[in-house]
Amino acid sequence: MTPEAEADARRIPVRKEDVWTFTQRNVSLWDILDFFPPDSIGPRGPADPPRPYEVRPITIETDLGWSFETDIQFGSWVFRPRSPRLPGMMRWCRERALEGGDALVFERLGERRYRLRLERRPENT
Repeated sequence: MTPEAEADARRIPVRKEDVWTFTQRNVSLWDILDFFPPDSIGPRGPADPPRPYEVRPITIETDLGWSFETDIQFGSWVFRPRSPRLPGMMRWCRERALEGGDALVFERLGERRYRLRLERRPENT
């Protein structure tokens, strides 16, 4: 990856103890939250008051050949949808069979488009 492309990418390392959380619960985006547009953060849930701005979704294009449109859930700092049956973060994590030492890599493709790919630790390949 070129230095320019590296500047437009963020990594979330997968520790051995994270594998269950990432595949059964979700992936916290807290450490890379500033990488996404502020208006992509939506309310916690449908019963909560709306955000003080128009929430605009982002598109995540995965290395598995499918994509999903999402916002980031306020407070939990995760992508929606959260169900593994729908195209989304948890489904991607399960289908990629994450292992400790891997990294989730988000690359900015455009203003509201991102690519998600898995970076395997060399001994995990």
